[in-house]
Amino acid sequence: PQEQDDPAARLLERMPAASRVGQLFLVSFPGTDTGDLSSIAGLISEERIGGVLLRPENGNIINEGDTPAQVTALTNNLQQLVIQASQTPIPLNGQIGTGATFAPLVPLFIAVEQSGDGSPETAIVSGTTLLPSPMALGATWKPEHAATVGAIVGNELSTLGINMLLGPSLDVLNTPRPGSAADLGVQSFGGDPYWVGQMGAAYIRGVREGSDGRIAVIGSHFPGLGTADRPLSEEVSTVQKSLEQLKQIELAPFFAVANAEDPLARADGFLISHIRYRGFQGNIRFTTKPVSFDPQALQQLMALPELAQWREDGGLAVADELGVRAVQRFYDPTETEFNAIRIAHDAFLAGNDLLILSHFALDDNWDTQAANIRSTLAFFREKYDSDATFQAWVDESVLRILRLKYELYGSFTANSILVDDEAPSDQIGTSLEEVVPVARDAITLLSPPSPDLRPSPPAAEEWLVIFTDDRLISPCADCTPVSAIPPTLIAETMVNLYGPQATDQVDPTHISSFTFSQLIQYMDLPPPLVVESEEEATPVPPPPVAVALERADWIVFAMLNISEQESSSNAVRRFLSEQGDLLRDKQSVVFAFGAPYYLDTTEIAKLSMYYGLYSHINPFVETAVRALFDEFAVTGAAPVSIAGINYDLITQTQPDPAQIIELYVGDETADGTPQPAPQLSLGDAIRLRTSVIIDRNGHRVPDGTPVEFIFTYAQEGLELTIQKTTRDGIASTDEAEVILDRAGHLQISVRAEPAPRAVRLELDIPEGSPATIVSVAPSPEPSPPPSPLPTIAPTPEVTPAPEEEAEDDQPLDQSHGTVGWLDLGQTILAATAAALAGYVGIWLLKHSLSSALRAALCTTAGGMVGYIGLALGMPGFNRLTDSAAAWAPSAVTLVGSLIALLAFVLYEVVFEERRSRDQVEGS
Repeated sequence: PQEQDDPAARLLERMPAASRVGQLFLVSFPGTDTGDLSSIAGLISEERIGGVLLRPENGNIINEGDTPAQVTALTNNLQQLVIQASQTPIPLNGQIGTGATFAPLVPLFIAVEQSGDGSPETAIVSGTTLLPSPMALGATWKPEHAATVGAIVGNELSTLGINMLLGPSLDVLNTPRPGSAADLGVQSFGGDPYWVGQMGAAYIRGVREGSDGRIAVIGSHFPGLGTADRPLSEEVSTVQKSLEQLKQIELAPFFAVANAEDPLARADGFLISHIRYRGFQGNIRFTTKPVSFDPQALQQLMALPELAQWREDGGLAVADELGVRAVQRFYDPTETEFNAIRIAHDAFLAGNDLLILSHFALDDNWDTQAANIRSTLAFFREKYDSDATFQAWVDESVLRILRLKYELYGSFTANSILVDDEAPSDQIGTSLEEVVPVARDAITLLSPPSPDLRPSPPAAEEWLVIFTDDRLISPCADCTPVSAIPPTLIAETMVNLYGPQATDQVDPTHISSFTFSQLIQYMDLPPPLVVESEEEATPVPPPPVAVALERADWIVFAMLNISEQESSSNAVRRFLSEQGDLLRDKQSVVFAFGAPYYLDTTEIAKLSMYYGLYSHINPFVETAVRALFDEFAVTGAAPVSIAGINYDLITQTQPDPAQIIELYVGDETADGTPQPAPQLSLGDAIRLRTSVIIDRNGHRVPDGTPVEFIFTYAQEGLELTIQKTTRDGIASTDEAEVILDRAGHLQISVRAEPAPRAVRLELDIPEGSPATIVSVAPSPEPSPPPSPLPTIAPTPEVTPAPEEEAEDDQPLDQSHGTVGWLDLGQTILAATAAALAGYVGIWLLKHSLSSALRAALCTTAGGMVGYIGLALGMPGFNRLTDSAAAWAPSAVTLVGSLIALLAFVLYEVVFEERRSRDQVEGS
């Protein structure tokens, strides 16, 4: 009955073994040829593979000319091969006859990587909308921007016939590794696991909405590459972390997108990376295999409570490319053999459902790779026929794959699978305006620490020299390399926005543009020769870079990531080290269009301004120029730690100590506003909720931030603390967790370290009538330290009241033991009178000056102790306050003084008797 309601299960029953096995594989192939004699046609028609991976470097995507039309034609041609194959009988024992069967039509997965910031991370760059990097989205701290960009990706890719996105990246860049080959650069949303999860979920939701549900989203790179110390192009990383440590940081974003409340924000699968862990089970001497090949590690991860339901609901495990060098070296450190069958078999047995067969040989020879793919599929078919357990595992994975394909297409027909060839020209590359606000919200002023310390914008008479990183990128295998940032782009943008045809703030003749390579050539020049004879000297004109630097009022650097593979990328650091004197009396600016953590403290200190842009596409270049001319307020905040400016992300995402955290009784209304406080009486339950708690960057704190609710009955000396954590920036107590089971005056405080504790609500709870609830406004006067509190059901852990805490914004409650300046004046007069009386009395009694002085001091001290007890509202004093009214301070002081004087007299009598006795015994 369940299978009858499950079209995927019914389809699986009709599929021959070859078609089932083929669904497990996603393969790469060369070029765009899909003819009958092409390698990809054979793999689809004969081997019945389940999907393909398109890559520009493989020649599948030509990022020149009309790329959208080229990609659309390719995806339709690939799906057409599947349609034709479903109409062609599968040979039985190599012969087509009465035993031949037909495989049902199952569309291909057609996958790409489209993560933003241009090539090589973005597969289709020509003709599509320019996309910001993940870190640029993270720097906005606005998930709605991630959703917007995701929707652009989803719309454009689905229009082109792409139905699987390998992304977004859910890697947490907890510890940046500038200069490391494994540095993620801007290909991460940031370094806080909560915000990476928020951005990832919003991005996935956007892809789903933009594609109308026709793209499968595969989050990468499970369980996280943020701490990897080497790239997959070299070897497998070994990270020393236990499973518990992974759950706190690396795995948290994957949990977020597996359990998102909105089904559209949940990932369809995870790309399983080739990374291994030392101490995974707590034993630091044990190291796993790469997780993608380790059945125990991968299945233990998938069985975690945070992932188990997602996996049961069909979450797909996709093994990352199985032919990369890291895998080759893991299986054969000598790199002399490539055991394709063993590698694919191990990956499947580890628990992966879909295997990416890319770079599937020791070299890039496509014939060798195709032979390895065919032999691997043949092995899987043979094992499927001979091993019942293996067959069950294959069917389980294929069922997941088929269910996901049904989610994408609804039904498998030619009309539902193929896309409109004419659509791309109208629907692709038209959303650039939606990216501009992302750039505006992302740009960050890293230095100086305050916008007020920035210099004034360049003036028309001033000279500017601009140096731009001139690295080249190849958008496809046979494409002409292009500049990541064209060397004259910043100057041209300045002139367009502020030149003579615009606001006339810059003079085009006063702007010079050079590349980083030209700057390095200038720095590499030998010092000029000293010529002895002026007659023999031939004037040598100085190099253009030297001339431009000498007269410049402004020096601007457009910087990308520093990489050992790019020899000129270190130009800024070299210049600041070797030519720092040239910056004297000049304004110097660095625009970091890559990651912002490559410069150190000394280098940044030499700059007038240092901006983080996080992406080098055109809208971000224009935003950088507008920021230089102070056109808008820069509000972005770095989403990663930056050692050079002492910016620690953990500290920045803590609660801002300067904020006022409000407390509300009851739940909020549908529109998010607080409800009116309910009527409460003795014995009722009270539910509390904070306002949105803000971090030091001005954004809501991450989920899980600790918050304390502190309940205090000052009269009875009771205090109780309940610890909670935030969700969406708000902390709240559970229903019926706090019961008003005690009459009296209740103070409710809230504390979120390092934000100080403050009383936010006060309740007067009488017997037999409703309680009075008062919201406490912040006060600059210090308040008495808290005293303990009401009984809570169920009873939480009681913590002692910290005696030394006196919060600045607790109010003074004049009806319960608090005092003011008038009361202090009364106390001083009363204590003085008591001291004088004690002095005179002891002088008349003993005629001893020292005894009289001691009596006066002791009397004064006793009076002040009484005053302090009154001020602190200690038990018993509040009754005196209520009865003596305005004269309570004087009365308490006199009583304390009298008690102290009596104690002094008794002491003096005892002391005199003992001294006299000692003298008698001594004599």
